[in-house]
Amino acid sequence: MKPYKWRLYADNNIEKEIVDHLRESEMDVLWVAKDSKLKSQGDDLFHYRKARELGRYLLTHDEDFWHDIRFPLQRCPGVIILPTGDVELAKYLPQLLRKLLRDYNPLSEPLYLDGVKVKLTDEGVTIKMVNRDTQKKTAETWLWSELF
Repeated sequence: MKPYKWRLYADNNIEKEIVDHLRESEMDVLWVAKDSKLKSQGDDLFHYRKARELGRYLLTHDEDFWHDIRFPLQRCPGVIILPTGDVELAKYLPQLLRKLLRDYNPLSEPLYLDGVKVKLTDEGVTIKMVNRDTQKKTAETWLWSELF
């Protein structure tokens, strides 16, 4: 089975150091800051929709994407929110995504984050999603010590 390659859409507020690290970790990262057409778009909703259109998970520091009224889970491309200014914590992202793929995916195919929001903090990670069976919103939080 071919290894799954994560496809990320890093918005303009993601640091170059994070993008470089993710690319070194064999992730496919489209960085808005290096694409003149995308960079000129300042609207968060545009980037939310563009990530979904391109089949990429939106990587951001912007906590506005955590709110489900403006950015509904049902139409979510998959959002990963990193804490602002903590480049070191962002380096755990490849490990975390691989762990999700390995430990929390009951399917034999890649784990897809559409309809899922992931928020990393200094304490741990919270995952919010719509349960595919019940259509109810659920959220789970793990401390870093529980994951690694």
